Amino acid sequence: MPSLSSGQAPFRFVHRSDLRNLPSEAAAHEVNLHGGFAVDPRPGQGQIYYGMPGCGIMRVEADLSHQEIIALPDVLKPLNFHSTKLGEFDGAWRLFLPANSDEKVAVLNLDGSVEFVLTRPELEEYAAAETPYRPTDTALVGDQLYVADGYGANYISINDLPSRAWTGVFGGKTEDAHEHGKFATAHGLNLHPTHHHLTIADRPSSRIQAHDLDGRFVDSYGVPAGAWPCGIDYAEYKGRLLAVIGCLRDPVADRPAPIYILDGESFELLSTIRPKEELGVDLAQHLHNVVFHVHKEQLYLICQAWNPGCYFVLELM
Repeated sequence: MPSLSSGQAPFRFVHRSDLRNLPSEAAAHEVNLHGGFAVDPRPGQGQIYYGMPGCGIMRVEADLSHQEIIALPDVLKPLNFHSTKLGEFDGAWRLFLPANSDEKVAVLNLDGSVEFVLTRPELEEYAAAETPYRPTDTALVGDQLYVADGYGANYISINDLPSRAWTGVFGGKTEDAHEHGKFATAHGLNLHPTHHHLTIADRPSSRIQAHDLDGRFVDSYGVPAGAWPCGIDYAEYKGRLLAVIGCLRDPVADRPAPIYILDGESFELLSTIRPKEELGVDLAQHLHNVVFHVHKEQLYLICQAWNPGCYFVLELM
């Protein structure tokens, strides 16, 4: 076990550099990483998927021992997929990949073949050509796909996947960190596993906003003021629901960004992990996505730093 650790007990983590296992063909593209991870939740699965711009989709084995490249069609290979989500509808498991610079969400089978592509929402809010649409994340709930336009107009749009129709929208842009229901940057979102609310990381506002599935504002949960939460992920571990947030910025200007472990029900901050300062991950100045991964009762954090991109793994002590 590595000697350096970070965080507050019982949530102290170590850096597992031996679990990096990035293929040489992908390593040249790692600097461009600007996305996120999806973990296959099915029993007996547990593989992890993420996009590698200019390379393809990466699939990590559940034991983290090996990564392989899933080839993409030439038209998709150069795109930056700002997040990766995995879910089932119509009897099949698929990857959902928002391309933040290309006004589309690609929906792929797990072998990399294209099922279909959702383009700019056909909604009144996007009728004006000058309204930007730069999708950053998705959440699948049943057969409804929620798409966060975090780099654009900051609406959350809803697509009915069986019909491919855009059926609803909520949110929008605000510069007021205290205005409920709108977002400075709706960067990442996930469904809360017990409340079944959409929890949306409003990055510059240092908060997670919760909305019901009709888009109504429910609550707001703050992180330390000045931290920029990029997204939120959940895991049940040893009978307790946990949440993890990777931050782009620390509350202290120019300090390397932290990872926060929270209670998944109360959103109480339980542990602050500092990959660069305390674990020696030199490229982890800014975190872009962090997710939980549980394998054989061991808890891991799968992490991605940004600008430059960097993939790394932390393990609970």
